[in-house]
This record gives sequence, C-alpha cells and structure tokens, in this order.
Amino acid sequence: MNKPKKSLNVPLASPWFTNEEPEAAYEVVKSKWICLGPKTEEFERQFAAKIGVKHAVAVNSGSSALLVVQAAAGIGRGDEVIVPNMTFVSTATSCMYLGAKPVFADINLSTYCIDVNDIEKHITPNTKAIIPVHYAGQSADMAEILEIARRHNLIVIEDAAEAHLSEYNGAKCGSIGEMGIFSFTPTKPMTTGEGGMITTNDDELAFRCRLIRNFGDTAKFQWDMLGFNFRMPEVMGAMGLAQLKKVDEAVRIRREIAQKYTQAFSDIDTVITPYVRKIEDINFQLYTIRLKVDKLTCTRDEFIEKLSEFGVSARLYYPCLHRQKVFEGIPRIGTDEEFPNSIEYARTALSLPIFPEITEEQIQHVISSVRLVALTHAKLKQG
Repeated sequence: MNKPKKSLNVPLASPWFTNEEPEAAYEVVKSKWICLGPKTEEFERQFAAKIGVKHAVAVNSGSSALLVVQAAAGIGRGDEVIVPNMTFVSTATSCMYLGAKPVFADINLSTYCIDVNDIEKHITPNTKAIIPVHYAGQSADMAEILEIARRHNLIVIEDAAEAHLSEYNGAKCGSIGEMGIFSFTPTKPMTTGEGGMITTNDDELAFRCRLIRNFGDTAKFQWDMLGFNFRMPEVMGAMGLAQLKKVDEAVRIRREIAQKYTQAFSDIDTVITPYVRKIEDINFQLYTIRLKVDKLTCTRDEFIEKLSEFGVSARLYYPCLHRQKVFEGIPRIGTDEEFPNSIEYARTALSLPIFPEITEEQIQHVISSVRLVALTHAKLKQG
C-alpha cells in the first residue's frame, strides 16, 4: 500500500473556471446592463432546453428559488411541507418565511434521499407539498413520491439543487414534479457564484414565479401581489451561459472520479460506497461514503481528522435537521427515535474531494489516505 504524502493538500471542492467566465463577466460590466437582462434571459432559455422543460426562471440563489416556488404554489400560514430530515437547511426553513412549517421524514440509507415509506404517516389535512431532495445528485424515488402526492392531492417540488443533469427513468431531475429548483453555488457541477434556477412546465406557475422574483410587478410601479427582489444579476447569467457549455463534461468527469474511488474502496470492509441505480441517475455532486464505525477503532469525526492530517478535506453533508435549534418549538418536529436512518447517517457519513480539476495525483492521494486510515483503524477479527 502506497503511503500518502503529508505535504499534498486536496480541497473538498473547487469551481471549474476557464477564460470564458471572466470574459463573460467583463462584457456585461462593459455593456453597463448589470441587472436582469438579455444574458440571463438567454441562460434561462438554454437551461430550460437542457433540463427538458418549458420554463426556467433565474433567481439569485437556490434558497430564494425554494421560497419563490412555494409562494407561487400558494403555500402559506398553517400549511405543512414534508421534507427529508437530512438536507441543507433552506429546504426546510424556506417555507417558514411564508408562515408554513416543515415536517421531517426519515431518509433511505441506500440513496440518502427521502424514504418513501416514511412519507404518508406525516401527511395531515394541512400538508400541501412534498419536497424530495436529490441528495448529492442522486435522484430520489420519484415514481413512488408522485403516486403518494396524487393520492393526497399534494404538489411535488424537486429540490434538485445538487442534481444538474441527473435523471430518473430517463427524465432530468427538475422536470418531474410540478416545479424544480437548482443551485449554482461554487461546489455545484456548474456555478454562477451564487444563483439559482426554477424549472417547470406549468405556464401559470412560471408566470407567478417571475412576478414574485421581481417585487410582484405587473407593470412599472404596479404591484398586484406580494413579491421581493430575487432577481439574478446579469453577471451571473453571463457566467451561467459559459458554465452551461461544459456542464456535461463536468458531470462526466465527476462520474469518472467516483468510479475510481468506488473501485479503490471495494475491498475495504469498513467503507460503504455510494449506491448507483444507474450511472445516469447520479452526477456525484458529492462522493459520500459511510463507515462501519462499529468495526473501527475510531469515530467518523476522528476518521475525518486523520484524513486532514494527510491534507485530505472531508466533512459531513448534512446533519439531522430535527436537532437544529432553528426548529425548536415546532410541533411534531420529531425525536431521534423517529429517524433511525438519519441518525445512523449523521453518525457514519462523510464526503470526499470531487471536482473537475482534481488531478490524478490528488485522486490517488485521497484513495491512499482513506485506505490507510480505514485499514489502520480496523478492529482485529476475533478467533
């Protein structure tokens, strides 16, 4: 086994920029059209075509996208929205700004997406929507989720923040529910710095989203509904156009790196590698492993610390939401006993470096570091 070099550092993620992004941004600044304009509108058109939907509505963040789509769907005070217990916080907090409340369901320990078998018990007369999260770019079990939603007359909003180009049954994530949202933060397969996108095939919902993101303007200084400034700046739209040209390649590279990791860890009994339904169904926005910590002499956090000693960045994405202080006092928020899969995930999961410009030397360094820590801390078999 090759011993890793302690001098080599590998970040968890890094955006993929070439000359096109700064040139695109400079052209916008030079034009002096800085607010929402033709570049962003073209970005919307091209992104809609890439995902296979009629409408794409650009906003200033993925979190804003979550707020806008729920407002457009009429979610408000007293309503409930079912979300997975393990996701980024704004999946759950966005509805709270509208007076609604999140209701947590457990996750599936294969895909780390919402557990379809744990949804229906959380549905009440106040439930208005289900927001499945395509965690790490892994598509959720959308057929079952849509069927549950149909039976209970609920809207399905896909949190595809991490799922650029991922598919489910041949359809792109973000095109399957009534609406979808994407994020373009720097760790994503494509980035605009911040920024987000709303996708839908529903003309009325798209119209409402466009109004809400722009103060509710129906005409200059005419406001017929409640909105705010959620617009995407033109520089972001220009960068998005540049990034869109290479998102297919970015996803291809991520899948290639993931296959190297999975193959390299396949013989380590204490490491659980990501589940893959079909390679098209996951873009490996994150490469998340779980540890069989009961077979190790270290905890997950100690494992992460050992990797950091070799310069390898790793962390948990994400903790259990029901334990977060922001949700204290919300009725029926749940206890540890109600979310066994989320608790197990939070105890054992970590994500490893994966990004398009990672070098082969860095990949092998991550592999050798993980192998060394896992094998060094494996408990000796008895007998």
